[in-house]
Amino acid sequence: MSQRGKLAKEMNVIEKEIQFLEIKRSRSMAALIEALISRTAPNDADVQYFRTFTAEIEVKREQLQKLTKQLEALV
Repeated sequence: MSQRGKLAKEMNVIEKEIQFLEIKRSRSMAALIEALISRTAPNDADVQYFRTFTAEIEVKREQLQKLTKQLEALV
């Protein structure tokens, strides 16, 4: 398989992982918004999940940017 094909496949995998993590993060985000609206203290677990998923998403996006630059360098 060519280098471009490998990069494109890896980028596709990372994009799907980002989508999956964003879905998970949206659940904790909904709980945080509900706490904000009802003016109650958010559950510590929801806050931790939100922060964890956000950090993972940022790492995956950085990986995706690196792969995009590598792919552009090949073209």
